[in-house]
Formats: sequence, C-alpha cells, structure tokens
Amino acid sequence: MTRSALPLQDTANGQVATLAANGFTAQVAANGATVVSLEYNSRPLVRAFDPRSPRPVFSGAILAPWPNRVIDGAYSWQGQDQQLEITEPERGHALHGLVMDTAFEIAEHRADFAQLRTVIEPSAGYPYRVQLVVEYRLEAGGLRTFAAATNLGEGTAPFGWGSHAYLVAPGKKADEWTFTLPAGKVQLTDGARLLPKEVVEVSGTELDFRTPKPIGDLFIDHAYTGLAAGADGLFSASITDTKGLGSQITWDEACPWVQIHTADRDDPALDRTGLAIEPMTCPPGGFNSGQDVIALAPGASHEASWLIGPVQPR
Repeated sequence: MTRSALPLQDTANGQVATLAANGFTAQVAANGATVVSLEYNSRPLVRAFDPRSPRPVFSGAILAPWPNRVIDGAYSWQGQDQQLEITEPERGHALHGLVMDTAFEIAEHRADFAQLRTVIEPSAGYPYRVQLVVEYRLEAGGLRTFAAATNLGEGTAPFGWGSHAYLVAPGKKADEWTFTLPAGKVQLTDGARLLPKEVVEVSGTELDFRTPKPIGDLFIDHAYTGLAAGADGLFSASITDTKGLGSQITWDEACPWVQIHTADRDDPALDRTGLAIEPMTCPPGGFNSGQDVIALAPGASHEASWLIGPVQPR
C-alpha cells in the first residue's frame, strides 16, 4: 500500500514538504531547497529548525552556482571580468551562491519524494541562465539528494554545487562527538577573512581525522580534499557519540571537496550544536582560481548526489 503525501505547509521558508518512509521522516522547504529536518526512528540526524522562523546560518540549504566564497565577489571567466554582489559584508565576499533564498517550485511531492525546481536568471556578475532540479528521496539508507544543473543559455557558465547540512549525534555539542573523515589534504586559510591558501597534507596536523578521534574544542572551518573512497567507490564522513550513535553523509566523485565547520557562534542555541559537512564540487575561491570549476556548456547538464543517514553501534 502506498502512503499518501501529507499536504504542503506554508511557512516563513516557503512551502514545506513532509516526507516519511523506511523509518525516516524529513521536512524540505522551498526556499533554498532546504532540508529543514531529518530523523531516523525519532533520532535527529541533522540540526533541525522551526520552518515558521527564519532559517539559521544556511542550515540545510543548496549552494549554487558556487559553494563557499568568491573572494571580493570578483572573478574572471573566459576573458570576461565579473563582479558579484557582496553578500558577506563582514569579510567582503560573495557567499554561497545565488539560490539560498530563492523560492524553488515544489514540482512533485509524494510520501517519500519531493522534486524542487528553479532557474537562475542572468544577473550582475553571473550573466548565465541555469536550471536547477533538486530531488529528495527517502531510501533504505537515508535521505538522498540528487541535484542536476542544465545550462539554458548561450554562453558556457561557470558552475559549482554544495550543500550546507549540519549533522548531529546524540549530545549537546560537537565537542562531545567523534569525527571521521578519510581526507588526506586540507586547504589552509589566512586571517579573519578566511582567504584560501595552499593545500597541505593533513598528516601530523590537528586537522587529521582519517582515524576517528574526538573533535573536542578544536575550531574547524576548512575545505578538505584528497578523499579516500570506500569499497563502494563513495566518499563519506561521520560523527558519533560515545555509544557509536550518530550520522553520516556519503557522496559521489562529483564532489572532490568537502567543507567542515564546527558551527562556532555567539548564539548558544547554535554554537557548536552541529557539524557542517558540505560536499562541494570546487574549493573556496574556486571561481577566483578556476580550480575544479565546472564549465557548463550550452545545453549541457551536471549532476551530483549525496545521502545522509544514521550510524548505529556495531
């Protein structure tokens, strides 16, 4: 018997679709194609928020057409200089793309599935027309995100994906969790503006989580690469409590980078209460350096996928 979809709800974050299947429940908001909540057998896997209130610090949002920062909002693409709006004024950068606050259309909604669509229209600093289709599906292993971008315009567009989920494990803070990330390299940053610097080996540094270890009071706001795939050919990262309960995110080779952030904030309700684990197709400053930026030709598409699920004690 197929379960009927619950009605869409109107909230401060646009329409919200509720999904339920395989022991999981999730909420997805139209604004930013945002994952509002995800639970497995009533245990939270991401830091949830009340969709009737403003979304806190990008929680669960889709990041496109670039993740992380464009330094000074300025970049050059195929011989043309571009200037984006500065959306992170305290650091002077263009942050997390153009669709964080876009009202996606919920084009399809079933009990275990939602498809959201929008089109990035040409604008200052990004004179390209790109369609985004983001699908959420509750599978046996968790919440699958499938993201596809198609260039509807005439020029080749620079493009990058990212997602901004804050994963959680039982307990109040990241300080209590054990983190595992099989990544051999990390990008250093410079100063309060978090300017990207060189990529170095993690070996011998406190940022090495190839062997599971507690986060403690370590501050992390770094992009990792040099990812080691598992036997299934996928990349993954996880957090667990002392009993081995937690959450994990698994993603494919479309995203060779992952941003990790310990969510340090002045607000006690947000401070280190989740660990941002953000698969990305390109690094911070990718539009500036050109590294791993997708050249999306007219009519071409690019796809990426990731899955958030539970970790259980062995």
